[in-house]
Amino acid sequence: MQTSISQVSVPLPKRAKWMAQAGSVCLMLSIAMYGLVYATLTAPILQAVNAMDYVGLFSIFAALGISIMTPIGGKLGDLLGRRNIVFIAGSMCAIAGLIFPFVDSLTLLLILRLIVSLAQGAFIAAPYIIVGLINDSKGRPKAMGMLATAVAVGGVGGSILAGWLTKIGHMQLGIILPTIPLVIGILLIVFSFPNDKRSGKIRIDVPGVLAFVAMLTSLSLALNFGASMGWGNPRIIAGLVLSVVLFFLFLAIERRASDPLIPLRLFSNKSYSLLLLTGFICYFYQTAMHVFAPLAVISVLQKDPEVAGSLQMARALITIILPLSAGIWVSRKASNSWKAMAIATLLAAIPMLALGFTQQSTPVLLFTIALAVTGIAESFRAVSVTPAAQATLQPQDMGVGTSLTNFFNSMASTISATVFTVAYNAHTIADPRNLFAIQSGVNSVFRIAAIVSFVGFLIVVLVLRPVLPKTQAKG
Repeated sequence: MQTSISQVSVPLPKRAKWMAQAGSVCLMLSIAMYGLVYATLTAPILQAVNAMDYVGLFSIFAALGISIMTPIGGKLGDLLGRRNIVFIAGSMCAIAGLIFPFVDSLTLLLILRLIVSLAQGAFIAAPYIIVGLINDSKGRPKAMGMLATAVAVGGVGGSILAGWLTKIGHMQLGIILPTIPLVIGILLIVFSFPNDKRSGKIRIDVPGVLAFVAMLTSLSLALNFGASMGWGNPRIIAGLVLSVVLFFLFLAIERRASDPLIPLRLFSNKSYSLLLLTGFICYFYQTAMHVFAPLAVISVLQKDPEVAGSLQMARALITIILPLSAGIWVSRKASNSWKAMAIATLLAAIPMLALGFTQQSTPVLLFTIALAVTGIAESFRAVSVTPAAQATLQPQDMGVGTSLTNFFNSMASTISATVFTVAYNAHTIADPRNLFAIQSGVNSVFRIAAIVSFVGFLIVVLVLRPVLPKTQAKG
């Protein structure tokens, strides 16, 4: 039987606790703004340096840095202290973000984009860890709800403001915009949260870090370029084989390390492992939603790009309003945690299945409603998976354990993108412009997303539910 943490790990005075939570909200607001601002302005940024051929590489650098540094940042936070990580990595991100809009060299732009993503990866789990440490198990879902709302507000507000500023000739200001909440968040946490640095000599698992970075870089590049270069390309095959070899090397290093980057004993915790899998599944459908839903509306339904761009407005509104209420509901009763995860998986499966029968006569309204329903799913996911995972961890594992949940979420997007691209290309490779082929391709993607999400629902109800706590722990 797994031991859950019921008490507050880092008790703070009321004012300091408010500042730490507000700082965590500001960090998440900034992270979301950085992601959407750069995504919105990628084309004009690269057009300014005549480098539109590098859109793919620009995006890969953004994702790769976060994926690499998320678990490493969690471990460094355990070793060096969460406040130090927020200050050091947050400052690096802010400085690189401030320099970025004034650079006119493609090489420097790519380097700065990688620095921003690496720095974000180092502190991206810190807000979740901090609110997990300063709240008891009953208060964590509500705190996670606030973070989820910040992500939604930052994503929607950041992209809208950046687009508007660019339109009126102030693109540089739009790029700088996310730095404002970042600096505020850093200051609030530095002046409110104690530096929970590990006592004694600090040992960093350098061989494990190097093996992990090499493995993830090889895997990410192979998966990202596989669709364009072809999965039979010798370079792609070599990259995938190398990833497998490096994975087993990483496991061997971690088993022998005195203080491993990722303690493998965490995976002997059945509840925690199932929650990692649940989080992965909850993110899996999102590539279908972000990439293939607009593609279906434009290419199958023959609608304007502006119509496709408005598909997620209702979803965005729901993910701004609902998470806090969902978090309060989850916190009232322990059994509400698994129910929230069941809602998160089922309400992803049903909309994806509905979109899996798209044809030219399908109304756009169906897409809008389907994506709005996934907003409900996302709201319940945000307040259930991470708090439940934290409740299974011991205090010394809170940092790396929480970071791993974020890492699995990010890898879900990378792996699902590959799976969906293969499924789509299987129908369109002969004639990429054929309407029926495109229709079959997007339907295949939506159906796979539905199946994976429904499998997640079954895992939650049949496997995860029996091993989660039956009563609400008291702080």
